[in-house]
Amino acid sequence: MYGIHLIKKYLVNYRNVTVLIIFSVIFGFAKNVVLGRLLSISDFGVYSLSLSIIGIFSALLLFGQQKGIIRFFIKKNVKDYDWKTPILIQLFISIPITFILLPIISNYYNVEFAFTYFCVCVIVSTVITDLLINIVRASGKFELALILQRMIRIIVAITAIIFLISDILKLAFIFYFFGSLHFFYGVFVYNYVIRKINFGSNTIPLSSQKEGLYFSALDIISLINMYGINLIIAEILSIDYLGIFFAFNIILRIYEIFAQSTDFVTMPSSKEIDRPGLIIIIMKNLIIGSGISLFFLVFGDYIVSLIYLKKYDEYLNLIPLICLIGQVKMMDSIPSSIVSGISNKIILKGYVLYNSIFTIIFIPVSILLIHYYGLIGVPYALIILHFLRSIYGFRILYERYKY
Repeated sequence: MYGIHLIKKYLVNYRNVTVLIIFSVIFGFAKNVVLGRLLSISDFGVYSLSLSIIGIFSALLLFGQQKGIIRFFIKKNVKDYDWKTPILIQLFISIPITFILLPIISNYYNVEFAFTYFCVCVIVSTVITDLLINIVRASGKFELALILQRMIRIIVAITAIIFLISDILKLAFIFYFFGSLHFFYGVFVYNYVIRKINFGSNTIPLSSQKEGLYFSALDIISLINMYGINLIIAEILSIDYLGIFFAFNIILRIYEIFAQSTDFVTMPSSKEIDRPGLIIIIMKNLIIGSGISLFFLVFGDYIVSLIYLKKYDEYLNLIPLICLIGQVKMMDSIPSSIVSGISNKIILKGYVLYNSIFTIIFIPVSILLIHYYGLIGVPYALIILHFLRSIYGFRILYERYKY
């Protein structure tokens, strides 16, 4: 970064974004703990399955435009361009596809209509929200963008706590209520951003939207690797095991706070990052990740046993491996953000191609590991995935910053 002022600016933005994410994650954590206590292991597995489907379909239906927006406006002013029209066009494409595909998926897993309703509402809301908050983010309003993105999590968490107090145990009712909350929140975000952020008359070039498709490929690859392994758990083991793994993922969420903060601030700032700035970002993630790992290696067994009322004590041996996944993911977020922000098309294509090839290999390897090692094979597969991704990404950064 060019001078101490820009380094300080980056760290201040990172601090503010991290604080906001921590605040929202506390509520997300509370929601998962409440649902983990409220629902049976089987119902918690169904809930986890719905989140996996939502994650995959949201990435597919965004077509990478959420990051394409950031990449285009790194060097442009949001208020000079008509960003509203391409977003509306994408919504007119994404929403009908959601209504067509979700009933088919639900029928395959033989779940109730409430499951379908929840998934459809959350996917539609997520597509609307992610596109629009990145317009806010591209305008430099990092904190506002994050508040708009995370507020629904706080609302849902508070609702889950109310359900616990009221002793509402029926999963179908939870699906209907949470789905409706997400849908109306998406409508609110759309109206708010349209009024808050001005747009001009210049047309966003088609080439920038085509570049978004590279990010679509990366998003799909990442989510297939993450959520796809959840589907493999459900298929090879059972939905009960999916619920168990999902329960331990509360630890992974702590690491993801800092990985998401890194991505949220680093990609829009990527044109300002120089070698000293990169070293600071790497050291920051190493120190934070190591501190989190040390904490959970010492206290993780007690914490997980306490919050889930000893329901998952048989699987506490997963904790060290979950910590390793989190550390590697934090490091992987650095090259991923910078490569996505400022790399030319050739490097970006190579990055997508590498990840595509590795995914083709990763899926069958994951199936074999889970088949032979059971649930413990899941973290083995994810550690391999994120380690190799980060190695390739850091090689690209080395070539860029070695002089």
